[in-house]
Order: sequence, then C-alpha cells, then structure tokens
Amino acid sequence: MEGIERIKALASEIKDEALLEIVKYLLSREDMNEKYLNEEKSLKQMITFIRSEAKKVAKDGMAMIKDDVVFGWAIHYFDEANEQLGLIKKEEFKENTQEQTPKLSKEVQAQIKSVKKEIKPEGALQLNIFDILE
Repeated sequence: MEGIERIKALASEIKDEALLEIVKYLLSREDMNEKYLNEEKSLKQMITFIRSEAKKVAKDGMAMIKDDVVFGWAIHYFDEANEQLGLIKKEEFKENTQEQTPKLSKEVQAQIKSVKKEIKPEGALQLNIFDILE
C-alpha cells in the first residue's frame, strides 16, 4: 500500500470538514508518500499534535491560525519521529502509569471496601454548621 492510499484509508470515515481539509492537503503532497507509510502515525494523533502546537501560540485560550501554518504542522507531524516530537505511544503511556501506581495490599483493599459500604450517599454526609461550631 502506498502512503497516499494509507492516508485515504485512515480518512475514509472522517466527517469533520476542517480535518478533511488537512487530509486533502496531505494527499496533495506526493513527496510525503513514504512518510505516510509510518505505522506509528495516525490522523488522531496528528490532530492532538496540531492542537498542542496551537495551544502554544494561543493567547487567553484563543488562537487564529492560518491554514498554511496548520498544514505545516501536519507535514511536520508526519516528517518527524514521534520521539522527536515529544509524543509517546499509548502502550508506553500505559506502562509508565502502571509503574507509578502502587499495588495495594489485600488488607488495604478490604479496608477500602468496608469504608465504601459504610458511606451512605443519601444525606449521610450532610453536616450541620451548628454541629461543627460546638
């Protein structure tokens, strides 16, 4: 499969007009054909990359960015390795977060379960301000 065909396949179910404009531009860049074959790249992650770049130039949560700049970010996404762009794969993210999450002992898990059973969401947690002040 050629890279251009891969982009067409990835975009086959896209309905968003702005994303379709980016895809249309990508398809016009036949010089990127080989880069589009990179399996670590996806349109979803490309959009995430473009959003992160837009956030960098935003002021007060708003940015007006010309099409050619967005197209440049899309090409840059496919042109560079994810590692160079500071992007990590989902698998790496899962591994990293699992390593950081401590394992709870069975005793602690049992205590958590017993506390959860004691909590009654129907008004049991309501406090009377006069009870607190006494």
